[in-house]
Amino acid sequence: MGNRLQKLCASIGLAALLGGFSGVASAAITPPADTAPSGNCVFDLGNLPRFSGKIERLLPGTQGDAVGALLTDGTEVEMPPGLAAQDHHLRAGVVLVVKGLAAPSLHLVRALALSGKSDLCAAPMPELVTSAPPANAEGRIVRLLHDGDGALNGAVLNTGTVLRVPASGARTNFLRLGVPIYAEGYGYQTAFGKLVVARRLGPDRLQAIHVSDEPLIPRGAPPGSTGYDQIEAPGGTE
Repeated sequence: MGNRLQKLCASIGLAALLGGFSGVASAAITPPADTAPSGNCVFDLGNLPRFSGKIERLLPGTQGDAVGALLTDGTEVEMPPGLAAQDHHLRAGVVLVVKGLAAPSLHLVRALALSGKSDLCAAPMPELVTSAPPANAEGRIVRLLHDGDGALNGAVLNTGTVLRVPASGARTNFLRLGVPIYAEGYGYQTAFGKLVVARRLGPDRLQAIHVSDEPLIPRGAPPGSTGYDQIEAPGGTE
């Protein structure tokens, strides 16, 4: 009797052990029940958290699309180009649901996908080759903006204009909440508002300094002059 009971207990223990391994293996390859399908996404975003909120305004990009959003709760959502275009219904007052990463100290979410019945990731967009006209903006900073890595790269002015600055501009002390600012560069008038990409920045026009990360193009000889059609070889010799 003792041997039979011992064998029975051993069998039950072995079955429980195998069942435990089976459950672990199954959990490792089965996504959670509430995870949306991947949609057009290359990577599996099933384990990323969802974030949602009502859109206060969309932020314009240089290709005429939206590259971010400000939510009514104060959150900034940064999007890669081509992501907002996956949902043509995005506009002020609509609830935005994304999957991505959060930087709570910056009130910033880096969106990697729009989340709904399926996850929608950014699709490639054709690059515009037309040059933007010169533009300037002046106003008071009411909101600071960031890129997907959390680095400061722009501001929203009290006029509604969105200002984007290169890294050298972000390293200045001009981008601070509540202060007046003047920017000069090139701009776009988009469906999501005016966008100015700064090449000069300062508290006003007279104190603006060069902040573009692009190298300055040296001024050449004027048209019609002797050296206009000549290109010097490196070292200054022909």
